[in-house]
Amino acid sequence: MHKRWLAILRWLFPAILFLMLVRSMSKIGWLEVWEARPENPLFYLLQIVIYVLLPVSEWIIYRRLLTTDRRLTPAVFFQKRYLNTMLIEYSGEAYFLFWARKTLEMDHKRLMHVIRDSTLLSGAAGLVMLWITLLVFVLPGSGNLPEFLTKWQRPMLTAALLPVIPCLVIVFGGKLVTQMTHREMAWTFFMHLARSIINFLLEVLGWWLSGALQELTQCFDFVAMRFVLSRLPVVPGKDLIFLGAGLEMSGVMDLSRPRVAAVLIIMTIFPQTVDFLLVMMTRLRSALMNSGRRRRGHSPDTLFQPDPDLR
Repeated sequence: MHKRWLAILRWLFPAILFLMLVRSMSKIGWLEVWEARPENPLFYLLQIVIYVLLPVSEWIIYRRLLTTDRRLTPAVFFQKRYLNTMLIEYSGEAYFLFWARKTLEMDHKRLMHVIRDSTLLSGAAGLVMLWITLLVFVLPGSGNLPEFLTKWQRPMLTAALLPVIPCLVIVFGGKLVTQMTHREMAWTFFMHLARSIINFLLEVLGWWLSGALQELTQCFDFVAMRFVLSRLPVVPGKDLIFLGAGLEMSGVMDLSRPRVAAVLIIMTIFPQTVDFLLVMMTRLRSALMNSGRRRRGHSPDTLFQPDPDLR
Protein backbone atom coordinates (compact mmCIF):
# COMPACT_ATOMS: atom_id res chain seq x y z
CA MET A 1 0.00 0.00 0.00
CA HIS A 2 2.82 2.39 0.92
CA LYS A 3 4.58 1.76 -2.41
CA ARG A 4 1.31 2.28 -4.29
CA TRP A 5 0.80 5.71 -2.72
CA LEU A 6 4.40 6.67 -3.50
CA ALA A 7 3.87 5.65 -7.14
CA ILE A 8 0.64 7.70 -7.29
CA LEU A 9 2.33 10.77 -5.81
CA ARG A 10 5.29 10.32 -8.13
CA TRP A 11 3.04 10.60 -11.19
CA LEU A 12 0.52 13.02 -9.67
CA PHE A 13 3.05 15.82 -9.09
CA PRO A 14 4.31 15.94 -12.72
CA ALA A 15 0.70 15.64 -13.96
CA ILE A 16 -0.33 18.72 -11.96
CA LEU A 17 2.74 20.60 -13.21
CA PHE A 18 1.93 19.60 -16.78
CA LEU A 19 -1.65 20.88 -16.53
CA MET A 20 -0.43 24.16 -15.05
CA LEU A 21 2.07 24.55 -17.89
CA VAL A 22 -0.58 23.80 -20.53
CA ARG A 23 -2.71 26.54 -19.00
CA SER A 24 0.23 28.97 -19.03
CA MET A 25 1.04 28.12 -22.65
CA SER A 26 -2.60 28.59 -23.63
CA LYS A 27 -2.49 32.09 -22.16
CA ILE A 28 0.61 32.88 -24.21
CA GLY A 29 -0.89 31.31 -27.34
CA TRP A 30 0.25 28.07 -28.97
CA LEU A 31 0.42 29.67 -32.43
CA GLU A 32 2.57 32.52 -31.08
CA VAL A 33 4.94 29.99 -29.49
CA TRP A 34 5.20 28.02 -32.75
CA GLU A 35 5.92 31.16 -34.79
CA ALA A 36 8.54 32.27 -32.22
CA ARG A 37 10.64 29.08 -32.54
CA PRO A 38 14.38 29.60 -33.20
CA GLU A 39 15.33 29.90 -36.89
CA ASN A 40 19.09 29.39 -36.57
CA PRO A 41 19.92 25.80 -37.66
CA LEU A 42 23.00 25.85 -35.40
CA PHE A 43 20.67 25.96 -32.41
CA TYR A 44 19.15 22.60 -33.39
CA LEU A 45 22.55 21.09 -34.23
CA LEU A 46 23.75 22.09 -30.78
CA GLN A 47 20.82 20.26 -29.14
CA ILE A 48 22.05 17.04 -30.78
CA VAL A 49 25.59 17.60 -29.46
CA ILE A 50 24.26 18.27 -25.95
CA TYR A 51 22.04 15.19 -26.20
CA VAL A 52 24.87 12.74 -26.94
CA LEU A 53 27.37 14.28 -24.50
CA LEU A 54 26.30 12.40 -21.34
CA PRO A 55 25.94 8.85 -22.77
CA VAL A 56 29.15 9.08 -24.80
CA SER A 57 31.17 10.43 -21.86
CA GLU A 58 29.87 7.64 -19.61
CA TRP A 59 30.70 5.09 -22.29
CA ILE A 60 34.29 6.40 -22.37
CA ILE A 61 34.53 6.29 -18.55
CA TYR A 62 33.22 2.74 -18.17
CA ARG A 63 35.29 1.44 -21.09
CA ARG A 64 38.41 2.52 -19.21
CA LEU A 65 37.26 1.40 -15.77
CA LEU A 66 35.57 -1.89 -16.69
CA THR A 67 36.13 -3.40 -20.12
CA THR A 68 36.65 -2.70 -23.82
CA ASP A 69 34.16 -5.44 -24.75
CA ARG A 70 32.45 -4.48 -28.02
CA ARG A 71 29.05 -5.24 -26.50
CA LEU A 72 29.50 -2.25 -24.20
CA THR A 73 28.20 0.39 -26.62
CA PRO A 74 26.86 3.95 -26.15
CA ALA A 75 23.35 2.52 -26.71
CA VAL A 76 23.51 0.97 -23.23
CA PHE A 77 24.02 4.41 -21.72
CA PHE A 78 21.16 5.94 -23.71
CA GLN A 79 18.97 3.27 -22.08
CA LYS A 80 20.51 4.07 -18.71
CA ARG A 81 19.69 7.78 -19.04
CA TYR A 82 16.18 7.01 -20.27
CA LEU A 83 15.45 4.99 -17.12
CA ASN A 84 16.90 7.70 -14.86
CA THR A 85 14.72 10.30 -16.58
CA MET A 86 11.46 8.42 -16.98
CA LEU A 87 11.46 6.26 -13.83
CA ILE A 88 13.42 7.33 -10.75
CA GLU A 89 16.97 8.52 -10.26
CA TYR A 90 19.60 5.76 -10.18
CA SER A 91 17.24 3.19 -11.73
CA GLY A 92 19.55 3.50 -14.75
CA GLU A 93 22.54 2.56 -12.59
CA ALA A 94 20.65 -0.51 -11.33
CA TYR A 95 19.82 -1.48 -14.92
CA PHE A 96 23.47 -1.10 -15.96
CA LEU A 97 24.63 -3.20 -13.01
CA PHE A 98 22.36 -6.12 -13.89
CA TRP A 99 23.00 -5.76 -17.62
CA ALA A 100 26.81 -5.78 -17.24
CA ARG A 101 26.72 -8.68 -14.78
CA LYS A 102 24.66 -10.84 -17.15
CA THR A 103 25.91 -9.75 -20.56
CA LEU A 104 29.58 -9.09 -19.87
CA GLU A 105 29.83 -11.72 -17.11
CA MET A 106 31.87 -9.35 -14.97
CA ASP A 107 32.85 -9.68 -11.33
CA HIS A 108 29.90 -8.40 -9.27
CA LYS A 109 32.02 -6.77 -6.56
CA ARG A 110 34.19 -4.84 -9.03
CA LEU A 111 31.06 -3.73 -10.90
CA MET A 112 29.37 -2.51 -7.73
CA HIS A 113 32.43 -0.51 -6.68
CA VAL A 114 32.98 1.13 -10.08
CA ILE A 115 29.31 2.09 -10.63
CA ARG A 116 28.91 3.38 -7.08
CA ASP A 117 32.16 5.35 -7.06
CA SER A 118 31.64 6.81 -10.54
CA THR A 119 28.14 7.95 -9.52
CA LEU A 120 29.48 9.58 -6.34
CA LEU A 121 32.32 11.28 -8.22
CA SER A 122 29.80 12.53 -10.78
CA GLY A 123 27.81 14.03 -7.90
CA ALA A 124 30.96 15.65 -6.53
CA ALA A 125 31.78 17.15 -9.94
CA GLY A 126 28.22 18.46 -10.15
CA LEU A 127 28.65 19.94 -6.68
CA VAL A 128 31.75 21.86 -7.81
CA MET A 129 29.78 23.25 -10.76
CA LEU A 130 26.85 24.09 -8.49
CA TRP A 131 29.01 26.13 -6.13
CA ILE A 132 30.59 27.98 -9.06
CA THR A 133 27.13 28.69 -10.47
CA LEU A 134 25.72 29.93 -7.17
CA LEU A 135 28.82 32.03 -6.56
CA VAL A 136 28.22 33.86 -9.84
CA PHE A 137 24.52 34.20 -8.98
CA VAL A 138 25.22 36.03 -5.73
CA LEU A 139 27.71 38.46 -7.29
CA PRO A 140 26.35 42.02 -7.30
CA GLY A 141 24.13 42.75 -10.27
CA SER A 142 23.96 39.19 -11.60
CA GLY A 143 21.34 36.52 -11.48
CA ASN A 144 17.58 36.66 -11.60
CA LEU A 145 16.51 33.57 -9.70
CA PRO A 146 12.74 33.30 -9.28
CA GLU A 147 11.52 34.03 -5.77
CA PHE A 148 10.49 30.43 -5.05
CA LEU A 149 14.02 29.22 -5.85
CA THR A 150 15.52 31.86 -3.58
CA LYS A 151 13.33 30.63 -0.71
CA TRP A 152 14.62 27.08 -1.22
CA GLN A 153 18.26 28.12 -1.50
CA ARG A 154 19.35 26.71 1.88
CA PRO A 155 17.70 23.25 1.43
CA MET A 156 19.21 23.04 -2.08
CA LEU A 157 22.68 23.80 -0.75
CA THR A 158 22.23 21.23 2.02
CA ALA A 159 21.14 18.60 -0.51
CA ALA A 160 24.07 19.52 -2.75
CA LEU A 161 26.51 18.71 0.05
CA LEU A 162 25.26 15.10 0.31
CA PRO A 163 27.84 13.64 -2.15
CA VAL A 164 30.76 15.18 -0.22
CA ILE A 165 30.91 12.74 2.72
CA PRO A 166 30.84 9.49 0.71
CA CYS A 167 33.35 10.96 -1.77
CA LEU A 168 35.75 11.73 1.09
CA VAL A 169 35.23 8.20 2.38
CA ILE A 170 36.18 6.53 -0.92
CA VAL A 171 39.13 8.91 -1.51
CA PHE A 172 40.70 8.47 1.94
CA GLY A 173 39.42 4.97 2.67
CA GLY A 174 41.50 3.48 -0.13
CA LYS A 175 41.32 -0.28 -0.66
CA LEU A 176 39.16 -0.70 2.44
CA VAL A 177 36.13 0.79 0.68
CA THR A 178 36.88 0.77 -3.07
CA GLN A 179 38.68 -1.18 -5.77
CA MET A 180 39.50 1.95 -7.78
CA THR A 181 42.98 3.44 -7.58
CA HIS A 182 43.52 7.11 -6.75
CA ARG A 183 44.56 7.70 -10.36
CA GLU A 184 41.31 6.14 -11.63
CA MET A 185 39.27 8.22 -9.18
CA ALA A 186 41.04 11.44 -10.21
CA TRP A 187 40.57 10.67 -13.92
CA THR A 188 36.89 9.79 -13.43
CA PHE A 189 36.21 12.95 -11.39
CA PHE A 190 37.81 15.24 -13.99
CA MET A 191 35.95 13.48 -16.81
CA HIS A 192 32.63 14.16 -15.07
CA LEU A 193 33.68 17.74 -14.29
CA ALA A 194 34.78 18.37 -17.88
CA ARG A 195 31.46 17.05 -19.16
CA SER A 196 29.54 19.31 -16.77
CA ILE A 197 31.53 22.38 -17.84
CA ILE A 198 31.19 21.60 -21.57
CA ASN A 199 27.47 20.91 -21.22
CA PHE A 200 26.96 24.18 -19.31
CA LEU A 201 28.83 26.24 -21.91
CA LEU A 202 27.01 24.55 -24.82
CA GLU A 203 23.63 25.33 -23.24
CA VAL A 204 24.66 28.97 -22.80
CA LEU A 205 25.66 29.03 -26.48
CA GLY A 206 22.35 27.37 -27.38
CA TRP A 207 20.34 30.11 -25.68
CA TRP A 208 22.48 32.74 -27.41
CA LEU A 209 21.91 31.14 -30.85
CA SER A 210 18.16 30.84 -30.20
CA GLY A 211 17.72 34.61 -30.38
CA ALA A 212 15.29 34.54 -27.46
CA LEU A 213 17.68 36.43 -25.16
CA GLN A 214 19.53 39.65 -25.88
CA GLU A 215 22.39 39.41 -23.40
CA LEU A 216 24.92 36.69 -22.61
CA THR A 217 24.32 37.17 -18.88
CA GLN A 218 20.65 36.29 -19.42
CA CYS A 219 21.72 33.07 -21.18
CA PHE A 220 23.87 32.22 -18.16
CA ASP A 221 20.95 32.89 -15.78
CA PHE A 222 18.64 30.43 -17.58
CA VAL A 223 21.27 27.70 -17.83
CA ALA A 224 22.30 28.20 -14.21
CA MET A 225 18.69 27.90 -13.06
CA ARG A 226 18.31 24.64 -15.00
CA PHE A 227 21.53 23.32 -13.50
CA VAL A 228 20.47 24.20 -9.94
CA LEU A 229 17.11 22.47 -10.46
CA SER A 230 18.81 19.37 -11.90
CA ARG A 231 20.77 18.92 -8.65
CA LEU A 232 17.62 18.56 -6.54
CA PRO A 233 17.65 14.93 -5.31
CA VAL A 234 14.72 12.55 -5.93
CA VAL A 235 12.38 15.28 -7.22
CA PRO A 236 10.04 14.14 -10.04
CA GLY A 237 9.28 16.33 -13.02
CA LYS A 238 12.44 18.48 -12.92
CA ASP A 239 12.08 19.39 -16.60
CA LEU A 240 8.52 20.56 -16.02
CA ILE A 241 9.66 22.59 -13.00
CA PHE A 242 12.31 24.19 -15.22
CA LEU A 243 9.69 25.00 -17.85
CA GLY A 244 7.48 26.73 -15.29
CA ALA A 245 10.40 28.53 -13.64
CA GLY A 246 11.69 29.66 -17.04
CA LEU A 247 8.34 31.17 -17.95
CA GLU A 248 8.22 32.97 -14.62
CA MET A 249 11.79 34.14 -15.12
CA SER A 250 10.96 35.53 -18.58
CA GLY A 251 8.25 37.66 -16.99
CA VAL A 252 10.61 38.95 -14.29
CA MET A 253 13.23 39.84 -16.91
CA ASP A 254 10.65 41.41 -19.26
CA LEU A 255 11.48 39.06 -22.15
CA SER A 256 9.38 37.80 -25.05
CA ARG A 257 7.44 34.97 -23.44
CA PRO A 258 6.56 33.18 -26.73
CA ARG A 259 10.23 33.07 -27.80
CA VAL A 260 11.43 31.90 -24.38
CA ALA A 261 8.61 29.34 -24.21
CA ALA A 262 9.55 27.95 -27.63
CA VAL A 263 13.18 27.41 -26.59
CA LEU A 264 12.14 25.89 -23.24
CA ILE A 265 9.80 23.42 -24.95
CA ILE A 266 12.43 22.35 -27.51
CA MET A 267 15.15 21.91 -24.87
CA THR A 268 12.77 19.89 -22.67
CA ILE A 269 10.95 17.72 -25.20
CA PHE A 270 13.76 17.01 -27.69
CA PRO A 271 15.98 14.78 -25.48
CA GLN A 272 13.03 12.88 -23.99
CA THR A 273 11.48 12.24 -27.42
CA VAL A 274 14.75 11.05 -28.96
CA ASP A 275 15.48 8.92 -25.87
CA PHE A 276 12.10 7.23 -26.21
CA LEU A 277 12.50 6.61 -29.95
CA LEU A 278 16.03 5.22 -29.60
CA VAL A 279 15.10 2.91 -26.74
CA MET A 280 12.01 1.65 -28.59
CA MET A 281 14.04 1.07 -31.78
CA THR A 282 16.75 -0.74 -29.80
CA ARG A 283 14.21 -2.99 -28.09
CA LEU A 284 12.45 -3.70 -31.39
CA ARG A 285 15.77 -4.62 -33.00
CA SER A 286 16.63 -6.83 -30.03
CA ALA A 287 13.20 -8.51 -30.17
CA LEU A 288 13.61 -9.22 -33.91
CA MET A 289 17.10 -10.64 -33.34
CA ASN A 290 15.84 -12.83 -30.47
CA SER A 291 12.97 -14.06 -32.63
CA GLY A 292 15.42 -15.06 -35.36
CA ARG A 293 17.68 -16.79 -32.82
CA ARG A 294 14.74 -18.79 -31.43
CA ARG A 295 13.81 -19.95 -34.92
CA ARG A 296 17.40 -21.10 -35.42
CA GLY A 297 17.47 -22.77 -32.01
CA HIS A 298 19.82 -20.31 -30.30
CA SER A 299 19.35 -18.68 -26.90
CA PRO A 300 17.91 -15.14 -26.96
CA ASP A 301 20.16 -12.12 -26.88
CA THR A 302 19.59 -10.12 -23.69
CA LEU A 303 21.78 -7.20 -24.67
CA PHE A 304 19.23 -4.46 -24.12
CA GLN A 305 16.58 -6.23 -22.09
CA PRO A 306 16.02 -4.76 -18.61
CA ASP A 307 16.56 -7.08 -15.68
CA PRO A 308 13.27 -8.53 -14.30
CA ASP A 309 14.26 -7.24 -10.83
CA LEU A 310 13.83 -3.67 -12.11
CA ARG A 311 10.18 -4.11 -13.06
